[in-house]
Amino acid sequence: MTHPLREDRGTEPFSRIPPELGARLRAQVPSLVEEALEDLRHRSREHSAPLGPADAERLRRALTAGVHGFLDRVEVGGPSPALADALASEFRALGAAEARHGRTLECLHTGMRAAAAVAWRRLAAADALTREHMGVVGEAIFVFQEEVSGAAAEGHARVRGAGADALHRRRVRLLEALLAETGTEYDARAVSALAGAARWRAPERVAVALLLPDGPAGRTTALPPDVLADLDRAEPCALVPDPEGPGRLRSLERSLRGADAVLGPSVPLDRVPVSLARARDLAELVRAGLVTGGGVLRWSDHLPALLLTRDPALVGEMARTRLAPLAGLRAPQRERMADTLLAWLESGLNANEAADRLRIHPQTVRYRMRQLEELFGERLRDPAERFELELVLRARGLLGPLAEGGG
Repeated sequence: MTHPLREDRGTEPFSRIPPELGARLRAQVPSLVEEALEDLRHRSREHSAPLGPADAERLRRALTAGVHGFLDRVEVGGPSPALADALASEFRALGAAEARHGRTLECLHTGMRAAAAVAWRRLAAADALTREHMGVVGEAIFVFQEEVSGAAAEGHARVRGAGADALHRRRVRLLEALLAETGTEYDARAVSALAGAARWRAPERVAVALLLPDGPAGRTTALPPDVLADLDRAEPCALVPDPEGPGRLRSLERSLRGADAVLGPSVPLDRVPVSLARARDLAELVRAGLVTGGGVLRWSDHLPALLLTRDPALVGEMARTRLAPLAGLRAPQRERMADTLLAWLESGLNANEAADRLRIHPQTVRYRMRQLEELFGERLRDPAERFELELVLRARGLLGPLAEGGG
């Protein structure tokens, strides 16, 4: 691909400028650059960001190179591959240097515009060119600015891209170290060193977010900068700082752009594997269809489901003993009675509210409850017994029939 500085435009404006103009302005380059720098100093003071001596010297060298490069093109009077290559290399290097020091190209671009404005004012005041030539010079200045700005941006982007890749790799290494489940003792010093290299401020508390595979994970490219993420893992995940902070969950959902995720509990930095394990538990329930919903599902919002599904065999044995009075009923009737009992318990023993939950007539609920009272007797009047009944009936809703009366 041909670089813009080497493009032969045919009617390039430099070929229509009197070559002697370059020699005429050459002696004025130092004062022209200083005038442009003074303009920049004035602007920086207005924005409460004074231009320091080092910045001024850096810009002085860049502007001097740019103005001399422009005058070289004028004197040559047209396209010159040698000049184009040299100037492109110089401004690519300038752009790369700005990127390596973490600076934008704003000062460089502003300085070039200021130098162009000064040169234009001087030419106009000296009445050195005809109106036609002034128009051509203006066009040449515009073309030249675009060319050198493009070269500087190219060098800047190359360094920024390489730096971003390196930073991402360091952040992934930090994330892997925090997620490690090796059983070794947490090494605060090693984590601090990794965090410093990754430019990550270690928070007091974090939570692990696991991205669910069925969501549009390809669109999760705008995570907040303080979130450590590795979306290329077999188990794509992110480490979210201050997960309980105001607006954090909503911000995370916006960043995920429609992808579904589960968020583990908030833990100290040395307990990240715990948050990962809890997030995995919730993700398993989501995959099994036992927990539904979209967006970011929080572990803390689904504790009952997590508890009741933790040990199905234990819950099944509890159901076998606690629901034994239902064992003698036919399966359809057993289902109806179990549903009615759960609705009644969840409604605070209110038949009307239970009927609303079941979408049946309150009298039907009362009829069934009389039957249940005959089956369970005094157990329905004991708060501890009612608690255990509600527990196993809720588990039944999650896990299906639990051998209520089986032997």
